[in-house]
Amino acid sequence: MHVYRGSIELLDYVFYATVERGKVYETGGFIHNYALAYALGLARGETYTYARLVQEPHYAEELTPLNGRLYLTPAAPQSVAHRLVQWNTLREGYAFISKERSIGYPDWGFARVLRPGSLFTFYLLLPNPSTPPEAPALCDLLAGRPARVRLGKFPAKAHLQLTPADKVTEQSGPFLTDAFLNWRDLEADPQVCDVVATSLPTRLLARAQFADEPYYKAHFEPDVVCLPARMRFLARPPAEKRRRRG
Repeated sequence: MHVYRGSIELLDYVFYATVERGKVYETGGFIHNYALAYALGLARGETYTYARLVQEPHYAEELTPLNGRLYLTPAAPQSVAHRLVQWNTLREGYAFISKERSIGYPDWGFARVLRPGSLFTFYLLLPNPSTPPEAPALCDLLAGRPARVRLGKFPAKAHLQLTPADKVTEQSGPFLTDAFLNWRDLEADPQVCDVVATSLPTRLLARAQFADEPYYKAHFEPDVVCLPARMRFLARPPAEKRRRRG
């Protein structure tokens, strides 16, 4: 297995509604690995049109084809700052025509957004770098070149860079990882972990400690990072789908 450490630097204000507190919509201090996969062009969502206005994600259909070819962890914060901004998209006038509420796009309110210069770290696991999924941004990163992608509800620019591990070994036993993990992408629960508050669309974990599981030990001198070996997109299908299969 080839392991890369990825760095993200925001070049613009990034917004996505992680939690709503009244009319304040807060952006979490992380970049979800599903969002990162779409931003890199590894998965493509549906384009919403007037003929199809249902705003519903299709993660299983769009992300699971990557399993066995590539895996990305969520991006953990290294240096993060926020700013509170206000917006109003209501039309001027004395009467308002009611409309269906748009997911993630409120009519007015305050947004706590991530500031430019915020830094994040993620990890890329790639079985075979010579045949990666077809995505121009990923090809640039694997070739040692930086890439720019768009993140957030109002697509903002971000700068990405990859660094390959100096050495990777596969081991088994108890281990602790400082990387952010996606609970839905794990086959086994950790013994102890911190749950990242309000991490949507799935639960994210930090400082997870596992009892006896296979893992990759990646050396990025002078750092050593341990990552679960059995991570894959949607290793645990959503509850409603599990019930249907049963």
